[in-house]
Amino acid sequence: MGRARVFPREVARILTPTGGYLRGFTHSLQPYAGCEFSCVYCYVRELSVQRANPYRLPWSEWVAPKTNAPVRLRREAERGALRDARVFCSSATDPYTPLERRLLLTRGCLEVMIDRPPAFLLVQTRSPLVARDAHLIARIPGALASVTIATDDERVRRLLEPNAPGLGLRFEALARLRAAGVRTQAALSPLLPCDPERLARRLEPLADRVVIDDFFRGDGAGGRRSRAALERLRASGFGAWAEPGYAEAAIGVFRAVFGAERVGVSAEGFQSAAGHSAPAR
Repeated sequence: MGRARVFPREVARILTPTGGYLRGFTHSLQPYAGCEFSCVYCYVRELSVQRANPYRLPWSEWVAPKTNAPVRLRREAERGALRDARVFCSSATDPYTPLERRLLLTRGCLEVMIDRPPAFLLVQTRSPLVARDAHLIARIPGALASVTIATDDERVRRLLEPNAPGLGLRFEALARLRAAGVRTQAALSPLLPCDPERLARRLEPLADRVVIDDFFRGDGAGGRRSRAALERLRASGFGAWAEPGYAEAAIGVFRAVFGAERVGVSAEGFQSAAGHSAPAR
């Protein structure tokens, strides 16, 4: 991490109406564009290639912080844009990309939402930095912090998420969020090679719910955008995890450990998160 070129910019709008995979949410909120985590399976990488990004650099080699994101959000909120909004933060770029440690753009947006809360907020990240802001997320009514933990095997993480934070740090972040009173979700999105029973039992005390996706439902193109990841899995001896239907057995294991009502699947799983109540602790 840290090799990406940085292109700060201001934006005229920060809340983006959404649909498609995020139907059920009304807006996405992305304080950054670009990404440093370089996950092999990332569908945004493929879309970036198809649409040509403005910086003429490969995906994961550039990040564009939206330096006025908190200011724009406050102005939009003052006009009522957050009222009844169901916000996904964020769908294309991790809101806790390493630059957030010093730029505090996501934190600034959270502070706006404390004053003017949306109807629902989902914070989606694979970074343990989210735990820094646990006290802020806890003050936004109904907010859900979702941390991607798609495997329990560091070898697999290094194979497919080479620049992402280690798994142990992510487990710790979930624990810190939950201890702060934040409703938590573990996102196995996409499900990677793992021991499903072991992973489910490790996550159950830390996450109020889980959502599980795979390379075929989740990438929006029946696995075509995930081609590089599927090829890497097959070449590394994980061929069984690269075929349609591979996630079904693991979904059954998670339902047995968590209870069916705490396990969501693919797009519907993310959408149903807004109506899920945390169990008594």
